[in-house]
Amino acid sequence: MMSRVKKFGARNILTDVVASVLEDLGFRVKVEYVAFLEKNISYYGKYTNQIVADVLGEKIVEDLKFTVYVSCFNRADKAVAMDEIKTEYEVMRNMSIAPNVRVLVANSFLENARKKAIEYGFMVIEIGETVTENNAEKAYLKVYGKLNKLFTEVSPKWMQDFVESIKRLANEIKKNLGEA
Repeated sequence: MMSRVKKFGARNILTDVVASVLEDLGFRVKVEYVAFLEKNISYYGKYTNQIVADVLGEKIVEDLKFTVYVSCFNRADKAVAMDEIKTEYEVMRNMSIAPNVRVLVANSFLENARKKAIEYGFMVIEIGETVTENNAEKAYLKVYGKLNKLFTEVSPKWMQDFVESIKRLANEIKKNLGEA
């Protein structure tokens, strides 16, 4: 099977995975996008008025630009900690654009950090392992599943029911073809 993960030139394969997912969900993606902040903040030990967003996804819906901001933590040595969540929250509060959806993707999060991220309004996606070329497809499926579920479940009830009806019909067709 051909990999769904495209190369965007990111420094980190997890960033390529997330960008691929958002693109496949219909977003225009910007990888390692320089985002400007309304004021200087302490960003991992130095003060700055700009940060590099790992992935910024944008979709125009009539006159609304719907934006998804994603930070990727792809490391084997430690789980995402509380101080990193607080830094990400400060970034969100001070970005010159206000993302509609904020996502943090990592191998793992410390429990208190996960809870705080959710409290701050981030969607948290835990991959469970460091992403490499060998498991990028598996990570893609996990990220795709979570983001697709989010966007599907915020759709109107009639649309959700329609999708479920199509799934049932597809399963019936598969079952009938298997019996033929």
